[in-house]
Amino acid sequence: MGVNLKEYIDIRLKEINKNIDEIFEKSDIDIENSFIDMLKYPLEAGGKRLRPILTCLVCELFEGDYKKAIIPAISLELIHTYSLVHDDLPSMDNDNLRRGKPTAHVKFGEANAILIGDGLLTHAFQLLSKSEVPDETLRNLLFEISYAAGYQGMVIGQFIDLYYEEKNIDFETLKVLHAKKTGAMIRGAARVGAISSEKKNIDIENITKYGEAIGLAFQIWDDVLDVISDNETLGKTVGKDAKEGKLTYVKQFGIEGAKEKAKETIDKAIDYLKVYKDNQAKSLLIELAKYIIERKS
Repeated sequence: MGVNLKEYIDIRLKEINKNIDEIFEKSDIDIENSFIDMLKYPLEAGGKRLRPILTCLVCELFEGDYKKAIIPAISLELIHTYSLVHDDLPSMDNDNLRRGKPTAHVKFGEANAILIGDGLLTHAFQLLSKSEVPDETLRNLLFEISYAAGYQGMVIGQFIDLYYEEKNIDFETLKVLHAKKTGAMIRGAARVGAISSEKKNIDIENITKYGEAIGLAFQIWDDVLDVISDNETLGKTVGKDAKEGKLTYVKQFGIEGAKEKAKETIDKAIDYLKVYKDNQAKSLLIELAKYIIERKS
């Protein structure tokens, strides 16, 4: 195909977004349709779709058919979006802006926002059940996605974040928090892409380490953007970490130090790709890693 990362993302997003538009079946009952519209609201706000793009790319790295990765990729995006809806709730991060729009609880009320998150999370697994893959592959996908999203991954990361609000947190715990709250789903997206390729005897460990590294760099760069960006550019409220006294990479190392940490982490991520044979997907995964610390939002 011979495309750069932006072109690749544009091509894949058309298919990903088309599938997202079609995953909720319309009802004959008006009130059910009103809730479906609520479910679509945070999804249609956009976002980078980093996780589904990563899943498709890794599938292609292992010479798999990316179309088999689309449904697992969208399942990940539904779970990611649910996590943002719940993360923004007054009882958690209490944010009023997400992806440049009012957050779900601001738009629809707190109780409805909780239900929106519940609906997105559970539908992710119903959708995944429709994957046209062998049973063994489906079981592996179920494990990876639930592991990344559950109490050993994203959920425990959120718990750690809440637990240490207004408490001192050491840097080692901060790294665990980042690896779980943000990194687990990005790591999971890479592993889901590998599994979706349906290839046997592939080196999944190096692509796992790649996913972990770009996940960490993503969070470090978020820490930087929270200081140097603005609400309009970032699409969410900036300066909250400093206001709430949270330990971040910027607080630990300063802005330039945090930027250097992010770059070092991306360099490691790219090193993990060296074991794989050269193809377009590998080149795009290198571009994707670099994009993580070049993005403005």
